[in-house]
Amino acid sequence: MAATMPTVHVYQAALLDYLLRNDESGLTHAYDLGRTSFDAGCGLLQILHVHEKALGIILDSAPIDDEIRRRVNASAKFLTEALSPFAMATHGYRDLLKTRS
Repeated sequence: MAATMPTVHVYQAALLDYLLRNDESGLTHAYDLGRTSFDAGCGLLQILHVHEKALGIILDSAPIDDEIRRRVNASAKFLTEALSPFAMATHGYRDLLKTRS
C-alpha cells in the first residue's frame, strides 16, 4: 500500500494528544507522520499547511483571547515563508534523483 499524507483530522488528533500528554510517544507519532508523508512525496510546505490547519482547530476550541490567536496564526505564516527556500531545495533534489533513476 502506498504511503499518503496524513489528513488534517489525523494530524490534529496526534498533535492534541501530544499537547495534552507531552510525552515521548507523541513525538514518535509525529516522526511517523512525517516519515509517512515524506515517503508519499509530500513536501515540507504541505506538512506545514496541515499543521497550521490542525493547530487552528485546536486553538478554536481553547479559551484564549483573539490577540494570542492572531499572533500564533501570524507566526505560522512567518515560519512557512522562512522555510520556503528549504522546500524548494528539497523539491529540486527529488527531481534530480528522479532523473538519475
